[in-house]
Amino acid sequence: MHHYLCSTTDVDHAIALNAVFQSRGIDSDFVVGKLVDLNTGATISSKENSEKIKRFREGKLEVLINVEILTEGTDLPNVQTVFLTRPTTSTILMTQMIGRALRGQKAGGTEKAYVVSFIDNWEDKINWVNPEKLHDGFGAEPPEKGDRGTTTARLISIEIIEEFARMMDDSIDTAVLEKLEFLKRIPVGIYCFSILEPSEFGEPASRNYDVLLYTDTEEAYDSFVNDLEAVFQDVALEDREILTTEELDYLLQQTKELYFPDHPFLIGYRDADVKNILRFYAQKQVEPQFIAFSEREKCNLSAVAWHIYENSLGGRVMSEYIDSLWNNEKSFWQVIFGYNKLYFKKQLDIELNKLQGYYPDLVVTPSIVIPDEVPIESLSLFEIREKDPAEYRDIKDDVFARATNKATGTIRCAVSGFESKRRLDFQIDHIKPMSQGGLTTLENLQVLSRKAHAEKTRLENLKK
Repeated sequence: MHHYLCSTTDVDHAIALNAVFQSRGIDSDFVVGKLVDLNTGATISSKENSEKIKRFREGKLEVLINVEILTEGTDLPNVQTVFLTRPTTSTILMTQMIGRALRGQKAGGTEKAYVVSFIDNWEDKINWVNPEKLHDGFGAEPPEKGDRGTTTARLISIEIIEEFARMMDDSIDTAVLEKLEFLKRIPVGIYCFSILEPSEFGEPASRNYDVLLYTDTEEAYDSFVNDLEAVFQDVALEDREILTTEELDYLLQQTKELYFPDHPFLIGYRDADVKNILRFYAQKQVEPQFIAFSEREKCNLSAVAWHIYENSLGGRVMSEYIDSLWNNEKSFWQVIFGYNKLYFKKQLDIELNKLQGYYPDLVVTPSIVIPDEVPIESLSLFEIREKDPAEYRDIKDDVFARATNKATGTIRCAVSGFESKRRLDFQIDHIKPMSQGGLTTLENLQVLSRKAHAEKTRLENLKK
């Protein structure tokens, strides 16, 4: 019999994995340091663990799942395959885990051994409603890798759009959120990352985090994330990976003041998201992965309402048009609204009411709808972001890369020569304005300090 040993993150993980193995007809069991029975209050004894290990040695168990028990001092010469289903930053623990299979024949082990490492990804299930439950929602298409390693999510679902209000602040009135342009309620993208956090067994366990970016917060987050090295300049991490409470609070306050000065009014901003990115950087010293929602513009219900309004659709014609949208397999509406057509129609009515003057305190303008055949270089940076957030980020990163000294990491203003390591201190500007025929190409884009950009804008306005 081939013997498999699995190392898991925690007790829940071990129990779930054991259930999967047994459902497939595989003889498996798990050993843990401490497990309390919720019904009896009893704990798993060392004797029970020993019995399971004995059964594994005797070949009565094909798979033994381990939670922090078999790291040292246990002889299992018959292990041929080790499944690493948990992360670790500990070289010692990694050596112990894989060493169970790498004994060799002279030490009583097998001639061949296999080590299988499992790496989690965010892509299986996403739910936009609550970042703390991102892995509990509807399905999503697998992400695609861009030319520069940028991951693009083509389609991710949401359940109830009003939930965005409760996600952000329980005090926000849903009616206020409904007054917003619909697309502002759809995330531009998401930061996905994992943080190793203390577990009940001492060795850190990995926990996934996701930060949703909206139109209101995307620019600020982009600058913040790119400036993380500079943000941490006053915190001496040295060999540490964990920030103290005082350090985390200090960095949060500095970040809010510099990058999110209007945070009380920003859709989607949360202190917890900023803290998690800070904690992640403290451990890894790298930027979290950004995933852009490149099909976002196709989720614009305001554009649908504008089409109905402009063409005076009504009665049966409007009903047939709405049905055609809902039943189109290439559209996003069923997934976005959780396959609830009534909810789709309710939200569409809200958008139509805006156009028809239901909200008299708002000046309603048509949503930006950019045909696919329009060349990307003829669009403004704002229009490119609305059309394709991934393309927008690639352009912006390329422009900043050209203005950055690779040796020092400093960004240089194309006009004043001002230098800084913080992206926050700069803006991207067209060399030849679009109003004069300039295009959004790398050759016609430059990086200016905020002061130089303000002065350039002032002079251009005087000329008008």
